[in-house]
Amino acid sequence: MKINFLILLGLFSLQSALAQETVIDSVKVKQEKLVQEQQKAEKERIKAEEKQIKESQKAERERQKALKEAEKAQKQAERAQKEAEKEVKKAERAVAQREKAKKNTEKAKDRIANNKKDLEKDKEKFEKLKRKGKLSADDELKWREKILKKENKALELQMDLEKAENKLRKLE
Repeated sequence: MKINFLILLGLFSLQSALAQETVIDSVKVKQEKLVQEQQKAEKERIKAEEKQIKESQKAERERQKALKEAEKAQKQAERAQKEAEKEVKKAERAVAQREKAKKNTEKAKDRIANNKKDLEKDKEKFEKLKRKGKLSADDELKWREKILKKENKALELQMDLEKAENKLRKLE
């Protein structure tokens, strides 16, 4: 009977041990939930910060890209402006050269006309003096040399005129 009693006592203590409910401490549960919520909120905050950092980096890259493109466009505009200025200067030089060539051509024509008038006057004077018989042999020789020099000068002026006209044709 002792054995039966011991068995019963063992079963009873086993049942009482198993029959006890585990009491969940509500404060502890609330603290664990609060800790989990805080961890979750921290994770979300970190994710939001990372997302914000990525967006700001992306915006910065786009701003840098736009800045580089603007600088590139400005450089191209400056190059185009310099090219245009060079073209304008080149055109102005060409116009100035043409004007100078025209002026030189006109001057050469005027010199030829003046030389021709002088030559005609000298020939007339020489013929007049020769007809009157007022020329000695030395004077006649001097007049002929003078007329010959003016004729040579007329040829030189004609060559200058041709050069000026050729230059003018090249420029036009």
